[in-house]
Amino acid sequence: MARVLVSAHLRLWGMEKLVDTGALVVSELLANVLHHARPDRDGRRSALITVTRTPDGVALCVHDDDPSLPQRRCAGDEDEDGRGLQLVSVIADQFGVFRTPSGGKDVWLTLLSPREPKAAP
Repeated sequence: MARVLVSAHLRLWGMEKLVDTGALVVSELLANVLHHARPDRDGRRSALITVTRTPDGVALCVHDDDPSLPQRRCAGDEDEDGRGLQLVSVIADQFGVFRTPSGGKDVWLTLLSPREPKAAP
């Protein structure tokens, strides 16, 4: 569902070239929440996704209430996971993590819209 919503926002804003990338990075960040964030008292893991249009592209933020910061791993050739943050850090134009005053964390990134080549005179 998150991939669909992020993709819909990007299409609505005319950022078609960022749709696949935006869907991929939000999927990777949400997978980290599902695999690593502490569940609440009811055994659920939840996240808040913020998608913000910027003058140059889009900013995405995934918030969860777990205070532990994500750790980049060096996945082996046979590992089925462990590459998400590495992938996000390579794809995103900017990427970071910070703890929030509420005790959770925000993992954020920016994606810049590709610039169209200028027409020849």
